[in-house]
Amino acid sequence: MNKSILVILTSAFVPIVSFAQFNTIGDVASRPSIKTIKNPSEQTVAPKDSVLPSDTASAEIPDRMEEKEERLRTYLSVSFPLKKIQINSKFGMRMHPVYHKYIMHNGIDLHARHEDVLSMLPGKVLRVGYDSRSGKYVTVQTANYTVSYCHLSEQYVKTNDYLHAGEPLGLTGNTGASTGEHLHLTTKKDGKAFDPTILLNYVKNNK
Repeated sequence: MNKSILVILTSAFVPIVSFAQFNTIGDVASRPSIKTIKNPSEQTVAPKDSVLPSDTASAEIPDRMEEKEERLRTYLSVSFPLKKIQINSKFGMRMHPVYHKYIMHNGIDLHARHEDVLSMLPGKVLRVGYDSRSGKYVTVQTANYTVSYCHLSEQYVKTNDYLHAGEPLGLTGNTGASTGEHLHLTTKKDGKAFDPTILLNYVKNNK
C-alpha cells in the first residue's frame, strides 16, 4: 500500500508541470507584438529548408533548456508543512479529546505554535472554508491527491489559487473541535484517506 502510493505520487507530478504553467498566481503584463522585417540580404536566421545552421536558433536553445529545468525544479519540489515536525496524534482509531468517543482519526496532528503552514506539494487550492470539526481549513489538490490543513487561525489563500511547494497558505491555530493549538493534516487519494506519514516520508526522501 505504502509503496504504491509513493510510486503514484511520483508519477502524479508529470501532469502538474503543464497544469501549473496556466495557474500560477500573479499578474502577467501584456506586451505588444513587435516584428521587424529585414531586407533579405540582412536575414540572420536560415530558412526552414536550408542546410545551413541558424545562429539565432542555436543561441536560444541553451536559454530555453535552462528555463525548462528551472521550471521543473520549481514544480517538482516538495516541502514539509511546518519547519519542525513533531507528531502528537497518529493516524487510526483513538479516543477523541473533544467528543470523548473512540473514533477514527483520519489524519495526524502536528505540534505547532503560531507559525506559517506551508503547502507540501505544488497544486491548486480546492477549498478554503470553516466547519465545526476542522475549524478554518485549506485543501490543496495535486492531481488525484488532496492535502487538507486544519484548525488554522488564518487563511492566506483563496479557492483556485495556485501554490508552489513551500508556499505559506495559513497560520496554525486552535479553531474547530480542538483542545489546543496544532496542525491537523488529512491526505487523500481519489477521496480516500491514507496515513499522512507516508507523504511526510516522501518529502523527507525527496526534499
